[in-house]
Amino acid sequence: SATSHSTFVLSGTVPDTALITPGGVRVFLTDNEHLFSDTDGNPVPCSTCQTLRVEVTEALRKGDIIARGIHTVSTDGSLLESGGMLRINVTCDGKALQLLPDRKLKIQVPADDPADDMFVFEGIMKSDTFGSWADTGLPVFQSDWLAPNQVDVITGYELFSPHLNWINCDRFVGEPTTSFCVDLPPEFNPENSRVYLVFENMQSIAPLETDLSSGTFCYPMAPHGFQVRIVSISKTEDGRYWLGNKQTEIGTNATVEVQPQEVQEQQVLNFLKNL
Repeated sequence: SATSHSTFVLSGTVPDTALITPGGVRVFLTDNEHLFSDTDGNPVPCSTCQTLRVEVTEALRKGDIIARGIHTVSTDGSLLESGGMLRINVTCDGKALQLLPDRKLKIQVPADDPADDMFVFEGIMKSDTFGSWADTGLPVFQSDWLAPNQVDVITGYELFSPHLNWINCDRFVGEPTTSFCVDLPPEFNPENSRVYLVFENMQSIAPLETDLSSGTFCYPMAPHGFQVRIVSISKTEDGRYWLGNKQTEIGTNATVEVQPQEVQEQQVLNFLKNL
């Protein structure tokens, strides 16, 4: 949705400030002369930037997560439960910035019922696409703060991220796992289809990888006994869109058949919005 992407443009000397998105995420910029460097590691004081652009992309809902091409699986394949994820990109006059090695970015993410064992995870990219989440080992804190009206109290997570780009507060699901596979009709393949396990009662989404020997889509570390919705999204060579949608439970080494239905592109977007 349009509200999940926010751009803030600052210039000249930037005072300590909190950038607040329409979704209520707060990103704190402090000591801004000693916050960023360029991609070669050279310090970039904010006052030297004619245009400092901060882009915040939120993926706080399941449909947003899928639409952004991301998921909640760690680098070792384990399923994570997300308390909220976002991407922060910063540029100085069009050139990409990163945090200085000794700095962290304070971020607050609203959550109705924040869990107490979340950690900061860093998005690992594979070339230009999202790969997986790496555990930084840094704790996430439960917090509350005043809304912009200075009356209402907002609850959520507070974290200190040592990096920009994709940032996630997560915990490992940590249940016994089993292989779970989805069998689509032969015209649907890794080139034209994406298949996801969307967990019903938590913010967890696992992408299914293709098993080339069997042609099925599988996730080898599915937590046993959990309620899930299988979602497949396909675009065939003729430009037609297909949506698979089936509710089931993670059984032992199960393979579930899914029959995608032809839909309009807008129906795919509406489905994700309501996921």
